Amino acid sequence: MTDNKRIIASQGLRAFAYGFTAVLLGHLLAHRGTSTLMVGILLSSVIAGAAISSLVLMRFGDRFGRRKSYRTMYFVLSVSGIIIAIHPVTWTLLLIAFTGVLSTDANDNGPATTLEQSMLAQISKPSRLAKLFGKYNGVAAICGSLGALSQGALSHFKIFNTTFIGFLVFVPIGIMGALLANGLSTEVESRHSDRRKGLKGSPIRRKVIQLATLFSIDAAAGGLTTSAWLSFYLTQRYHASPEELGILFFIFAALQAASMFLAPYLAQVIGLVPTMIVTHILSSVFLVLAAFCGKFSLAIIFLLLRASLSQMDIPTRQALVMAVVPEPDRTAAAAITNASRYTIRPLSPTIAAATSSISIASPLVLSGVMKVAYDLALLVWAKRGNYLSRDLSS
Repeated sequence: MTDNKRIIASQGLRAFAYGFTAVLLGHLLAHRGTSTLMVGILLSSVIAGAAISSLVLMRFGDRFGRRKSYRTMYFVLSVSGIIIAIHPVTWTLLLIAFTGVLSTDANDNGPATTLEQSMLAQISKPSRLAKLFGKYNGVAAICGSLGALSQGALSHFKIFNTTFIGFLVFVPIGIMGALLANGLSTEVESRHSDRRKGLKGSPIRRKVIQLATLFSIDAAAGGLTTSAWLSFYLTQRYHASPEELGILFFIFAALQAASMFLAPYLAQVIGLVPTMIVTHILSSVFLVLAAFCGKFSLAIIFLLLRASLSQMDIPTRQALVMAVVPEPDRTAAAAITNASRYTIRPLSPTIAAATSSISIASPLVLSGVMKVAYDLALLVWAKRGNYLSRDLSS
């Protein structure tokens, strides 16, 4: 099996587990009567953990070794699954959240993703990055949808519907992920592990910081409506059942997967940045419209439309970062841009919980407005850097 296939398969396994547990977590918190404030704090901790661990990778990942770091994360994932299933009290969940191995969505942006992006860019030609990241994210979305569907199916059993035993899925996923990581070749390792710590002294440091700042705005908006929060929201407002949630999030993820496979082809026609902006604005409009739906069926229609467009910026965004950053700085750039998405985002679930006191649908509106603001700011950045006219997708 090639390195590319190993990394994509590994991401798919992890996405299945996160697709399963993100929906399950939101449902269990609602089922247990957890306050919206505590839900916000817990989800914020998960996001903060992803940011902290990504920054640690930026500092030590290449020197410690990408393969070793990758294996270590899967080991921690397995152990975390056992601990959560056996002792799922709030403080346990909070502690594990800060390790960076949990996710509020199927397609995570934590430390494993940081390593995967830099490794894929290391062993692939620049002209193939957009398509490769499209496949990488598309497979993750498909596997995440299967995870959500599996959660819905298993919810017929009371033990899966009322306890945290489902988190044991992390155990086999962690073992298989570690085995895939162990088989990676030395080609995925950085050839410049001793050259620099982070981006200090790099000529593209300013450019990466600008992108990271923009991405943090988008991530903060996305943190208001994570899969776990939407699961909680649909349960609270429309009394959606676990079976309905499983099916819905399966369809959401399937649409997202299809869009991520298509995104690179659209980017070849109109460019990476235009693809990111156009699809993102439309998806934000659909999200806002969903907030004003009194009927469950109508809200789902708008959320389905949103899902068909909302993730097309992921492979194009990753390809953009790797395209404008030289090889020695890719792990650091991936770490910074991924971590930046979690710099402000940890506050988002707590803000969502606070604003829901005005209206439980207010986080959807706030998220949509913030995302449009991000898109307009990205448009300005791209015009100044001449990235709208430059063909970065080929």
